[in-house]
Amino acid sequence: MKKIPLLFLSVSLTILLLVSCTPSSTPAPVSPAQPAATQPVQPAATTPPPGAAATPRPAATPAPTAAATPQTPYYQGRTIEIVAATAPGGGTDTTARIVASYLPKYIPGNPKILVRNVPGAGGVVAMNTLFERTKPDGLTLIHGSSSLINNQQRGRETVHYDLRNIKPIGNIGGAGPVVGISKKAASRLKDPNAEPVIMGTRSGEETFNLIPLFGREFLGWNVKWLTGFGGTGEIVLAFLRGEVDMFGDGQNVKMVMEQGLAETVAQIGIYEKGNFKRRPDFPDTPTMVEVLGDKKPSGIAWQGYMATLAAQFVFKFTAAPPKTPDNIVKILTDAFTQMNKDPKFHEMLVKTFAEEYEVNIGEGTLDLINEALNVPMEAATYPDTLLKKFDVIK
Repeated sequence: MKKIPLLFLSVSLTILLLVSCTPSSTPAPVSPAQPAATQPVQPAATTPPPGAAATPRPAATPAPTAAATPQTPYYQGRTIEIVAATAPGGGTDTTARIVASYLPKYIPGNPKILVRNVPGAGGVVAMNTLFERTKPDGLTLIHGSSSLINNQQRGRETVHYDLRNIKPIGNIGGAGPVVGISKKAASRLKDPNAEPVIMGTRSGEETFNLIPLFGREFLGWNVKWLTGFGGTGEIVLAFLRGEVDMFGDGQNVKMVMEQGLAETVAQIGIYEKGNFKRRPDFPDTPTMVEVLGDKKPSGIAWQGYMATLAAQFVFKFTAAPPKTPDNIVKILTDAFTQMNKDPKFHEMLVKTFAEEYEVNIGEGTLDLINEALNVPMEAATYPDTLLKKFDVIK
């Protein structure tokens, strides 16, 4: 996985924190006058297609200053809202709350951070709102997943954003997901005459869908999809209720296995030096490459597989809206850098993922997003071709 060097707090911010005094007023951020909203609206212009040249980043904006005490930290006495682009429960919601717990202590002024869940269309509802109607003042951030990248890669009509214009704060890159199946349904997966195995998904955009999609297309798996879930947490509950037979994740798959309810089908694995290796926490689960064997496709099909996985290197990311002033972004990326040095922060990540992960900061996160979006459209849309073929999406 690509290594990105971490940034460090500037000496000026350290001095600023040491000599800050009681404020007499709070600085006003540079931002448009539109109020924040929770529902997206249609933009006036179409989003540039994935793979197009990145939109130039705006020039640095002068730091906001207080009227009487310029040393007053911008965030002092303020509250930051992190919008989790998913329903409660699941990995994206969990990592949003981990970031919200540890980031404030490293932001000068020690603001409060609250998490608000905005599910819908694989995170698209939340991201559209961030781009179209959220004030770029650093008081509203988003925490999303690789699904947001996959949706843009595939040029879905619901996408009104371009992630190449976002202001990333940092990301937590993860290993590929694992697909688990109910022990009661496992025998039906390869039996074309049996009742189909039901796979739970939001709208088919998640990385874990590569496993059942390629399994059905190239191995003849007997699987159908049930869509419309708000996030992984909802899918897991549906699995426990017997409404779906199969789902993809990491820790939640391990949980139902430990309860004796499931076994694994395959994992994406960890991509390293041109090969996929098994995750350390799932050493007995074969990678999808192993499962495909000599049926592994080539050409556009395999390019589509790899294009989808490029987004996995971003996995979970925190970002500010486009046009957020650079001085505010720097405060947040510096804080993310310091948080990444906190052993307790990493203890929480290990408890959450129990897998290999990598933290990137700011421009490092943007580099990964750009790489994931810089793929041929024919390859990027191949998974959607299969989703349409199997009546998962229209």
